Amino acid sequence: MADWNDLHQTRGLDEVRRQLNAALEAANDGHLSPVPSGWEPPAPAVAAASGGAGEGQEWTEVALHQRFALLEGEKKVFDLVKRKIINWGAFEALVTKAKARDWLDRDDKKLIDAEEARHQVAEVKLSHKLKGERGTIGMAPTERYVYLDGTQDIWDRQLKQRLPSRAVQLALGDAWSLWVNSPDRRQVPYDRLVFDPSMTLDPSEYINTFEGLPLTPIDDPERCKCIRYLIDWLCSFDKDAMHWLTCWLAYPLQHMGAKLDTAVLAHSTIEGSGKSLLLSDIMGEVYGAYGATVGQTQLESNWNQWQESKLWGVFEEVVSRDQRYNQVGKIKHMITGKTMQVEAKFMNGWEQANYMNAAFLSNEIMPWPISEHDRRMLVIWPEKTLPPEASKQLGQELINGGVAAFYHYLLSYDTGDFDERTRPPKTKARERLVALSRSAWENFLVAWREGLLGVPFTVARTQDVHDLFLEWCSKNREHAMSETKFSLFLSTQVPKSAQQLGWYDMEERRKRSMFFLPDPPGDLDLSDGKALGAAVKAFRDAAFEADWNPLGWDKCKGWMKPMGGSPTDD
Repeated sequence: MADWNDLHQTRGLDEVRRQLNAALEAANDGHLSPVPSGWEPPAPAVAAASGGAGEGQEWTEVALHQRFALLEGEKKVFDLVKRKIINWGAFEALVTKAKARDWLDRDDKKLIDAEEARHQVAEVKLSHKLKGERGTIGMAPTERYVYLDGTQDIWDRQLKQRLPSRAVQLALGDAWSLWVNSPDRRQVPYDRLVFDPSMTLDPSEYINTFEGLPLTPIDDPERCKCIRYLIDWLCSFDKDAMHWLTCWLAYPLQHMGAKLDTAVLAHSTIEGSGKSLLLSDIMGEVYGAYGATVGQTQLESNWNQWQESKLWGVFEEVVSRDQRYNQVGKIKHMITGKTMQVEAKFMNGWEQANYMNAAFLSNEIMPWPISEHDRRMLVIWPEKTLPPEASKQLGQELINGGVAAFYHYLLSYDTGDFDERTRPPKTKARERLVALSRSAWENFLVAWREGLLGVPFTVARTQDVHDLFLEWCSKNREHAMSETKFSLFLSTQVPKSAQQLGWYDMEERRKRSMFFLPDPPGDLDLSDGKALGAAVKAFRDAAFEADWNPLGWDKCKGWMKPMGGSPTDD
C-alpha cells in the first residue's frame, strides 16, 4: 500500500495494527537464535510475581507513558525504545483511538523537542548504515554548540557533553571568533540544561540531556532464564529478598527517573558468585551511558563528573578498612539525596537532580557499618560460587539477546505496591552486618534487652547498670567507657529519670540515684522509695544468680548476697 491511510481504507484498522506491530517487532533483534539447550535453572520460586513477562505487548496506561513522547508543537509521537517518529493516525491504529486520546490528555506525558527527535532518528539510521557509534552526524557550529549563559561552559549537542569554553575554542580554531560573534549562536540560561529522565519539562525552554535508554527489549523470557535465576542465587533463595530485589531493579525502568530511597549491598567472601555479573555487567548494559561502575578512587576524588546524568551506579570496594566509618555520610547522601553538586576540572560546578540508584559490591565481611534502624539497604550474602554449568549457560544468554530479554522481563514485572520508599526485608546477612557494626554499649543493650545477661530489662540504677557493663566488657574484651558517656549513650535508647529518685537499701537507709526506666511494672510508683529499693535489690540479686559479681561493683553499696551474708561496705 502507498501509506497507512490507504491501508486503513482498504483493509481496516485491524490490518493496520497487525502490520505496525510486525514492523516494530522486526527491530527487536529477532534474527538472533534462541539460547542453545543445556543446563536448565530450577523453576523460579516467585514465578507468580512475574506479571506476564512472556505475553505480547499490552498497551497499558503505564506502558504508553514510559515508552512514548509527544513532539513539541506537532501531533506526532516519538517511540523512545525504537527511536522512531509515528504519525498520529498510525499511533491510534497501534494502541487504539481511546488509549491514544487518554495518553494525549495526560498532563504528565513525556515531551521531546521535534528537532531533537528527528536528529535521533537520523543518527539511528546512519549508525545502522555505517555500523558506527551514535553522534557521527556533523553539525554546523551554530547548531552544535549552545552557550550556557552565566558560566564559561558550552553544551555540545553532537558529543552530548558539557565542555569548558577552552575545549570548544581548540576544536573550532579560527572559526571560534565567528561562532562567538554569530547572530545565530544559541544560548540558554545555565539552569535550563537539565537531566530529566521523566521528560516532562517543556522542550522549548529546556535542553534535556536524557535521550532514552539504548537497549531495545525483546519479549522472549526463554532467553533470560539463567539471568533471572541469578537473582534467586544471589539472594540465597530467600523469597522475600528475591521479590524485593526484582522490584527494585524493575521499578526505575518502569517509572523512568524514579529515585529510590534504598540501595543494595551484595557482599561475600565467596568469589565468582555472580554479584558483579548481574549488577554491573548486565544492568550496566541495560542503562548504557546512563550507568557507571566506579571504585574507591572515584568516590574519594574531589571531581565527580562521572556522576553526572546517571541513572545507575555500581560501587565496587569503594571503602577501605581504615576509611569505612568516614564514608558513611557520603554513601547515605548518594542513596537518599535529591540533588548533587557536580564538580569537574576547568569548569564551574553545577547542581543537578540526583536520579542515580546505587548498588554496592564488596568481598569484605564488614564493608561499612550499618545501624540497627537504618533500613536503606537490602543486604545479601551469596553463599556459594555459581555452578560451572550455570556460568556457561549465562554466557550463552549474554551473547544471544539475554540482556534485552531480561530488560523486557523487568519492564513487565508486576511490582504491586512497591514504590520509592518500600523498605527491604531484614535478611540474615543484614542482621549479621548490623551486629558487627554495633559499638560495645549497643551490644550490651541488645544483650540486656534480650535477657542474655540474666538480669531483668526493667527499672535499675544507672550506676548498677554501668558496673554490670564494666564487668561485661572485661569478660568479653569489649571497650569500656565512663559512667557519664555510658549513661548518655544508653539514654538515647532507654528512658531515664529526669532527676534523682529516692530509694531505701537493705539496711533501710534512704539514698538518691538516677534510674533507667526501660519497662517499669505498671503498678510501680516511682515516688515510693521502698518499692524502688525492692527493684534495686531484685536487679542485684538477679545479677548474682547469673554469675555476675555485684560484690565487686564499685558503686554497689548496702547489698547482701541472697541466702544471707554481710552487706557490702557503705
